[in-house]
Amino acid sequence: MKKLIVRSVGIVALLSYIVGCNAPYQLQTAEAKAAPTHTPTPEAKANNINALIPAGWHMLESSLGEKAIAKGDLNKDGIPDLAMVIEKNALKDEASPRSLLIAFGSKNNSYTLSIIADNVILKADEGGIWGDPFDSLTINRGSVLVSDYGGSNWRWYNKYRFRYQDKDWFLIGATSGSYFTGAATMDQADEDDINFLTGQFIERRTDEQGNTTTKKGTRKKKPLIRLKEFNPENMQ
Repeated sequence: MKKLIVRSVGIVALLSYIVGCNAPYQLQTAEAKAAPTHTPTPEAKANNINALIPAGWHMLESSLGEKAIAKGDLNKDGIPDLAMVIEKNALKDEASPRSLLIAFGSKNNSYTLSIIADNVILKADEGGIWGDPFDSLTINRGSVLVSDYGGSNWRWYNKYRFRYQDKDWFLIGATSGSYFTGAATMDQADEDDINFLTGQFIERRTDEQGNTTTKKGTRKKKPLIRLKEFNPENMQ
């Protein structure tokens, strides 16, 4: 398997049975790890989306001006919930930390904050020469899917899927991949995909001649990782 080296970064290999989830992930600096941790309470409610965002933070917008927010039913009550990426207001001489915020909707059009996870979203300077690595945030099949993409001649991508179950948030799938742009496309990337719920995995490898092979199997299931404890560094 080709190995990607991006800024003292480690490649995370994994994902879910559904749409892909993750890939080589860049190690965060000590400063990034020191980003403040948010601990919302079940009583944290708001009548509008902006009121959910902690003071000194804002909703992230992509380079195209699109806000990083997604809506869909996450707790199976038939009411739209939301997930958004938030970013700390500008810091001097360093990229601002980012977090994943998830809130449940209610019938009276208010929201109850469920979680703010600090170790999921890469900062703007963690994408290598490619630039900002944030790719997308979606709600798909009742789960939250976070995607990032970066690199230079060597490209890498990661996708993580989180689902609410047993009154908590868990990582249920991940996909990771990397490829050399001078010889391959993303469709030919070395990729690892795993469904943590079932243990099923798919490994794809492409040799120097461009021949692609795929291996499928099932690994021994392990306890699911809670979103509040999730850190890509621990998934290498």
